[in-house]
Amino acid sequence: PTHHTVLCKFKKDAPEDLMQAFIEDARAVRFSSPDVLSLALGPPIDTTRAKGYDIGVVLVLSSIEAMKPFAESPSQLRLRARREAICEDTLAYDIEV
Repeated sequence: PTHHTVLCKFKKDAPEDLMQAFIEDARAVRFSSPDVLSLALGPPIDTTRAKGYDIGVVLVLSSIEAMKPFAESPSQLRLRARREAICEDTLAYDIEV
């Protein structure tokens, strides 16, 4: 499996409704493809170690080969557009397990 982790730092003036829409769309990604094995999403447990990041998304895909079609899927493109509208910074990190 491949673990795709994204950390998001929200803009200070990001509208609450857009942040909620992003979270709902991120949760829906779990059901967007049979290659998505699991999804975890939430704020940091220890904010003192989070370096200002507000939310993390950890997605487990079936394989590294599933990454490209997943990244280009309509649901992922919509989620990316929502993220870019509300985040001042993001960090993506992928590992193959």
